[in-house]
Amino acid sequence: MNKNDNLTIIPIGGLEQIGANCTMIGSGHEWIIVDLGITFYDKLGIEVLTPDMSYIKEHQKDIKGIFVTHAHEDHIGAIHHLWQSIKCPVYLTEFPAAVLKQKLSDRRWKDDVQINVVNRRQRIKVGSFEIEFVALAHSVLGSCGLYIKTPTGTLFHTGDWKIDETPLLGDVIDVERLTEIGKEGVDCLLCDSTNMLTESHIGSEATVREALERVIAKYEHKRVTVTCFSSNVARIETIFYVARKLKRRVAIIGRSMYKMLDAVAETSYYTPKFRENVNSILTDEEAMSMPADKVLLICTGSQGEARSALYKLAKGENKVVKLSDEDVVIFSSKVIPGNEIGIRDLQNMLLRQGVEIVTTDTEADIHVSGHPNKAAVAKMYGWLQPKTLMPVHGDARMLYAQEAFAKTRGISEVLVAESGDVVTYADGKLQKVAHRDMVFNAVDCGEVIPLNSEPIRERFSMTYGGHVSVSFVISGEELIDDPEISVHGINANKKMLNRINSGIYQIVKNEVAKGRDIEVMKRDVSYSVKKLIAQMLNKKPLTAVHIHQCA
Repeated sequence: MNKNDNLTIIPIGGLEQIGANCTMIGSGHEWIIVDLGITFYDKLGIEVLTPDMSYIKEHQKDIKGIFVTHAHEDHIGAIHHLWQSIKCPVYLTEFPAAVLKQKLSDRRWKDDVQINVVNRRQRIKVGSFEIEFVALAHSVLGSCGLYIKTPTGTLFHTGDWKIDETPLLGDVIDVERLTEIGKEGVDCLLCDSTNMLTESHIGSEATVREALERVIAKYEHKRVTVTCFSSNVARIETIFYVARKLKRRVAIIGRSMYKMLDAVAETSYYTPKFRENVNSILTDEEAMSMPADKVLLICTGSQGEARSALYKLAKGENKVVKLSDEDVVIFSSKVIPGNEIGIRDLQNMLLRQGVEIVTTDTEADIHVSGHPNKAAVAKMYGWLQPKTLMPVHGDARMLYAQEAFAKTRGISEVLVAESGDVVTYADGKLQKVAHRDMVFNAVDCGEVIPLNSEPIRERFSMTYGGHVSVSFVISGEELIDDPEISVHGINANKKMLNRINSGIYQIVKNEVAKGRDIEVMKRDVSYSVKKLIAQMLNKKPLTAVHIHQCA
């Protein structure tokens, strides 16, 4: 390796949008990947998107490993979809490792994945890289920042983090080690930007415990459901604690939370008290047979997800658990940007069933963020003393807000990048040297395909423009009988449909008379039909042309 080569950073996802976090770090000709997550889509029948793989595939033989900061879907959720395109070792702490093993369990190649469980402060040597996992607090167990040393520079990637001096379950931020790293020298800091638009105080899970107890106690005559993220194991443990104190029994609705509890059972976080909580969970049937005021339900769905347990309850689709005016639902979560409409629709469905809802709008302390506010970010700057900064994890507003804030804290060399930028560090400077537009991949029918691939583009065309099918028979340059025309998904009255049919008939007749190759004829008929519909109805439908030849 040429030690004069620059330290290179390529953010592939996680910038300009929330989710699909993935960053390539390069030194010389060697690379590592930090995180490989998904983002949620919920359009065109697609639920999950993964990062663009073009940069990764170009450097696949030189990638030394995937290093995972924590177990949230937007950081770990794409590995089981994309690993076969990378085929390198994965390094992560015990809880993310347990979650990843679950995700890989139905893959026939799962045993090929080299999963390396790493301890905090442990240093891993891969190629010319030395990577150390440093404990940080977050809303999921086992979260770590990564201290990355290379021959061309040092880098610290925070992943997602916060400061919680009294975590009820999980790790305390390792301020001692962060301070030592700052003294050793950090050339570039990649820092979480999610909360850079807020001045609000970021509390502790202990605050949530007190608030939930106070709020739930108000509803002593109702059945209470608390919805939160399945990955927030500390929140689930808090709900168990409050339920015991208020003499309620807990039932968990939906599979995703059970999967998360199974993952905890594979780790050192599975304490005797946690095991006792899990063993005391009611079945759905048991919960519904008990008086409403003796039960507390936990479920996913706080972001309005259409396949979540709470959404099914709101739609009345759970065969056992039914909601009514006996119920109150507490949203122990914040609204992730982009999910506002889904959450509003879900809450409206609940209200129509007579369910009372409680959110952070009226009871602010029933949730605390897992991300740092400006005061916490300032402390991180103080511990690490970075020479340069590249904000990550957030949309453009958040990234630029961190840039402005960093400059008030004495960090003058800040670069706001976009996904697809190639950024180099050299001589105390960050510089964009190239850019490539990133195209998400869609997970569709069990396969991973680019979001701009033909099947997805066709689906888009059908969704927004409808579908027109034209089928006809020819003999030489003669049209045999009238073409069969089928129009779907286009709002047109009988008169307009007659005009469309007449126009398509004339297009077919003209093209057949030209006596050209079948494939050329299909192409030209398709183009002319699209043009006709666009002129008549301002729609661009998907068209299918079928030509049959007679001897």
